[in-house]
Amino acid sequence: MTEADTLERPASAPLTAVLRVDRDALLAAVRAVSQTVERRNTIPILSNVMLRAADSFLTVCASDLDHWSMRTIDCAGFKIDTTVEADRLITAIDTLRPGAVDISHADGALTIKQGRSSRKLMTLPSTDFPMPKPLAHATSFAIDAAPLLKILDTARVAVSTEETRYYLCGVFLQIEGDKLVAAATDGHRVVQVKHPAPAGAAGMGDSIIGTKAVNLICRFLADAEDGAQVELALSDKFYRVGTGRASIEGKIIDATFPDYRRVLREDHDAHMTIQSAEFDRTIRAAGCASDGKTRGVRMDLSRNHCEASATAQDGSRSVEPMDGTYDGPTIAVGVNAMYAQSIAKMFGPTPTLKLGFAGEAAVIVITSDDRPGVTAGVMPMRA
Repeated sequence: MTEADTLERPASAPLTAVLRVDRDALLAAVRAVSQTVERRNTIPILSNVMLRAADSFLTVCASDLDHWSMRTIDCAGFKIDTTVEADRLITAIDTLRPGAVDISHADGALTIKQGRSSRKLMTLPSTDFPMPKPLAHATSFAIDAAPLLKILDTARVAVSTEETRYYLCGVFLQIEGDKLVAAATDGHRVVQVKHPAPAGAAGMGDSIIGTKAVNLICRFLADAEDGAQVELALSDKFYRVGTGRASIEGKIIDATFPDYRRVLREDHDAHMTIQSAEFDRTIRAAGCASDGKTRGVRMDLSRNHCEASATAQDGSRSVEPMDGTYDGPTIAVGVNAMYAQSIAKMFGPTPTLKLGFAGEAAVIVITSDDRPGVTAGVMPMRA
């Protein structure tokens, strides 16, 4: 017997606890939740996404302490419970090929393998990751994703960016009779959207969903499948929107929304009817000669004459006829070109707009022929 035959064979290396997931499903989940992550923050754990695998499901979660985004995908293998930096994880997964990937976690590092490709990313413990509190005393109801997206996407056109008036930095939701009402205003524009209230929504209290939350929810709804329903839950402090294996939840703005309805008057003594695309074009054409932050455009309106014009301090001037019909006394009213165009674009290029005037100092109320539930207002300027 040779010396080699007398030696004992080395013990087999221990198998690493491996979790197997589909690369495309994981990449989509991480990208979706990472929209919640703030690019600049002083708390390292908030730059990470949480990965928690159990019972053949992998949950991916991200938070900024005010909002939480979650996605759940199928997986197979051992449990994992850790957090890893969102941007690095996305790059690591994105540079792999479609197909299955194996993930293991040991000694404070996450290892991702696919064939001969390998990525090693350092982790932080999931015990440091902030998780949301369960919603208590919330009103929950189901609503189709498509109309909810349209409601929020329409209203957010007029959301304020002025942080000193934080209560305007979001979309106001309430139940009014048999209608779900969404509204927003920045003091220059106001938008109100009415939609039939879903079953179970009657007990919903007034809520202000912050700007970031609205943007996250709109992206969430845009990714939903055609015909999908979502569950919307609102309490006095928190919101939650969920469908299938995905959800977004967070804090609502603790404030009272101003009474915006008082400026949306219905007793107009003059009306103008004009195609949305034509209104946008004429305001833009006249505004090309205006200067300063106000971008003021003057509208001169009479029964036989509709015209938009603007002047600048250096003597520049533009005049553009408006191809619309006007019924009412002769008036001259000014508007901010940017705000007026944003409302026209909100309605889209094809509808016919109806502009209501209650004097030169009153808010110009705008409605359309194809969206009866939408009412917008633009504050006038000195003509």
